[in-house]
Amino acid sequence: MTNRFANVVLVAILLSAPVASQSGAPHRNSQSIVSSTTAILIDVVVRDKRGKLVTDLATEDFEIAEDGVSQRVDSFTRVSHGSGIGVGVAWKAPNTTIADSTPAADSASARNWPAGRESTTALVFDHLSADSLRLAQRATLDYVPRTGDSDVKIGVFATDPGVRVLQGYTTDRARVRSAVQRLLPAGTAAEDQKADRSDELLMRRRELRGEGEASQVVAPAGGGTMLAQAAAERGQRETELRLVQTELNMIRSFENIDREHKGYDTALALLSVVQSLAYLPGRKTIVFFSEGLPVTPALAARLDLVIDAANRANVTTYALDANGLRTKSNSAGMRREMDAFAEERRVQNATGMVRTDGPLTMAFERVEDMLKIDSRTGLARLAEETGGFLVDQSNDLSSAFQRIDEDSRFHYLLTYSPKNTAFDGKFRSIQVNVRRPGMQVFARKGYRAIRRTPAVDGGGGHETTALALLERAPFPNAFPIHAAGFSFPGPARPGLTPVLVQVSTDALRFTVDQARSTYSAQAVIAVRIRDAKGRDVERLSQHYVLAGDAKDVDAAKQGEILFYREPELPAGVYTMESIVFDPTAGHASARVATLTVPRGDEAALRVSSLIVANRVEQLTDPPSVQGPLYVGRTLLYPNLGQPMRKADVRELPFYFALYGRTAVHEARVELLRNGRAIAEGPMTLPAPTDGRLQHIGRLPVDNLPAGTYELRIRVSDGRREVSRAAFFTLQD
Repeated sequence: MTNRFANVVLVAILLSAPVASQSGAPHRNSQSIVSSTTAILIDVVVRDKRGKLVTDLATEDFEIAEDGVSQRVDSFTRVSHGSGIGVGVAWKAPNTTIADSTPAADSASARNWPAGRESTTALVFDHLSADSLRLAQRATLDYVPRTGDSDVKIGVFATDPGVRVLQGYTTDRARVRSAVQRLLPAGTAAEDQKADRSDELLMRRRELRGEGEASQVVAPAGGGTMLAQAAAERGQRETELRLVQTELNMIRSFENIDREHKGYDTALALLSVVQSLAYLPGRKTIVFFSEGLPVTPALAARLDLVIDAANRANVTTYALDANGLRTKSNSAGMRREMDAFAEERRVQNATGMVRTDGPLTMAFERVEDMLKIDSRTGLARLAEETGGFLVDQSNDLSSAFQRIDEDSRFHYLLTYSPKNTAFDGKFRSIQVNVRRPGMQVFARKGYRAIRRTPAVDGGGGHETTALALLERAPFPNAFPIHAAGFSFPGPARPGLTPVLVQVSTDALRFTVDQARSTYSAQAVIAVRIRDAKGRDVERLSQHYVLAGDAKDVDAAKQGEILFYREPELPAGVYTMESIVFDPTAGHASARVATLTVPRGDEAALRVSSLIVANRVEQLTDPPSVQGPLYVGRTLLYPNLGQPMRKADVRELPFYFALYGRTAVHEARVELLRNGRAIAEGPMTLPAPTDGRLQHIGRLPVDNLPAGTYELRIRVSDGRREVSRAAFFTLQD
């Protein structure tokens, strides 16, 4: 490499223009959250006694309390058009990136993703019978215009089984209508048949018991022959009675299993939809059509998990009880069970005998269970605890859609910094009141005080399988993946360690259901972080389900999945083990990397990792809160070791941040190959902003030969020098 070429490289680096945010404080939009502590964001809808929207409230009209403790409103915004950004969750377009992140404490702020001007709505249809689906489709299609675009993005999802993406978030109303029309009813005819059969069996049991009681009252006349005949008839009744009871027990056991399966499946589907909305700013809404959301003890925890996730993501859920659209409701089933319980109690009192295979308390538990699975119970909890409302006992959904649309188009946005800053995992209730009398306030009821979303094995055990594969030697390596961790030792979060794992979707096995004309694929990404003694200190995971129209399968294979988390680690050296598992194919690939969280006092110079970026995205508006990969309106996507084609990149962006003593005396950059410096020179850094200094430089690579290079920076504050390095590979 000649000196002349080295000078060209350095001149290009030194003359690279700083990004807009590097001079002066970044612009703060109306939804910015700048508190150094956790900022809690709340969407609030206020209506008067007649249900009319109240649109003229000011900051002083609101009162916020957390666990009964009054809080100060940090920011107040009237949102009159909604906001949000759609994500192509079906991977229908080539080169689509699905980014999944977990903010530090409360993802409700969606602070790591760019702000937009639309709202986002997910229409979720859950195991609807033919009659209920027909009415739900009619109401939805009546409300969604036939043509034209809108600033509200809508996605259409089904839950039979798992989550099926019928239409990714789009503003194209024709595509939304087409997706709604493609919905198919669930197989509920068999359920109706089982209910009818249960009624028949209960009726027959009542008749047999009545005949038995009558035979004991009237003594048979005649001799031994008549007595023998009566005994034989009594034996036949007892035998038939046991057969009836056995069939009833079988039906009830199947109902329990079926209900648990559907409830578990629905909870996972809702959780996936919430996660698809979680990182989108603005008003996020789920319209959930269901014939019941059970809250039995086994499923209550799942429902709590969905509600917690929706509240963290600031997602409002509106539940539409499809049972209200049917002529036959769950109340008939409850009456049947209560009558059966009363009959059992009467028989026991009269005879002193228990004619069931279990204690009488089981019958009472059955009645209690039927009360819990009443469609209102779970649906009302889901809606009311996330700031929405339940619509039931109505065949007319037009007014409900109108209210939902009004909530999306006008609401208040409030933020506050909680006085209780402990992340103890406990639920914190939120009470929002309006000082005007007669007001109805709709807002989420609380959040759970955790720094991260807890790892949830949403893949039916696949997360456990993926982590178990990390115990094998050698590690599996079925397809290419890339993983890396970075250090951003800011003053508020000195152990912040962004973790990223990337896999191209063409590495996954796609299955196509020709009968339903759909495709599907799965991926489980898990990360295990261990300290120097080999102890697990962090486990992170996510189960991804890709689904869509069969005609779009080729486009789906051209995307990528980007897993992103922000764990906080104490100072030290760690091993990061990452794995991507394809449950469909049974194949996996794993990678190992080293993470270093530096030590240092708050006043000393601290330097983040040096990041070489695959690409840089310029946002229309700055994010609500500057995350580690944001520089003003610029969002950087780190290179995780993927080779880059020279034809695709002419300038290679690189990025680092300084904290603490940012009055830098000297900064230099070096380019090395095979350990030998081929270019070096000084860097001119911008002035620090908000306690940190961020710098984006650009390295021209179009004249570099193919190969692997090391980029190194050296920064000195006059007392100590800190260096950081990053590697990248160029291909012809």
